[in-house]
Amino acid sequence: MTKINDDIDTMILSAASGEWQKTALVISKVFDDPAFDKDALSGQNVAERIYALVEAKKLTSTGNIRRWRDSNVRLV
Repeated sequence: MTKINDDIDTMILSAASGEWQKTALVISKVFDDPAFDKDALSGQNVAERIYALVEAKKLTSTGNIRRWRDSNVRLV
């Protein structure tokens, strides 16, 4: 895993909670984080890391995770 992925993962896990939140909201929280490099990365980069965290069982999800507004995530 690269440093960039580690940094994004840390921001995602900080933005997520034990309560269900829309995937789009978590992406937005990370994107709005001052540490997030908006010049080099996009919301899609954040989404890809969310998919990886769900697969790694660090987040759990409901709905089609690729439909950001129609799915939810929370910490495991």
